[in-house]
Amino acid sequence: MDEKLKLLYSRRSIRAYTDAAVADEVILEIIKAGMAAPTARNQKPWHVTVIKDAQVRTTLGESSGAWRCCAQAPVVLLVSGDQNRFIGGEHVAMQDFWMQDCAAITQNILLAATAFDLGSLWMGVYPNHARVKSTRELLELPEHLVPFALIAIGHKGEEKEARSQYEEEQVIWK
Repeated sequence: MDEKLKLLYSRRSIRAYTDAAVADEVILEIIKAGMAAPTARNQKPWHVTVIKDAQVRTTLGESSGAWRCCAQAPVVLLVSGDQNRFIGGEHVAMQDFWMQDCAAITQNILLAATAFDLGSLWMGVYPNHARVKSTRELLELPEHLVPFALIAIGHKGEEKEARSQYEEEQVIWK
């Protein structure tokens, strides 16, 4: 493994966390790194909600079996698309690029958490309309925010080996 790419290969989906807190300063740095992501026409149509409240995290986890990690991780970030920042006007055909922008910030957040030796897990919300609705209601989000992804972050309660998922048959050279 090339040492320059070690961070990328070390990023793994972590589903078990210790109960140790994550400092607010670290969470802020992770969010700042997330917002260094590329964005279509520099619209930055993302919004981040920091969820530390244990009851809210537990309720999020109960709303979908896939999200049970929400209750265990000390911090959950919600990345939402901010419709007030979606591309419009003459560029309305590009308005759906917000999903790519939100995916980019989510990936940056995952990598930043790995850089701090924290575990993280991407849990999809959008485009599942039931998840969008329940997440919006639980967190009392305004209508202009579209919940995109939840990201559990915490000190790892499990270790996973760095690895690539390279599949030669998925690459075409021309």
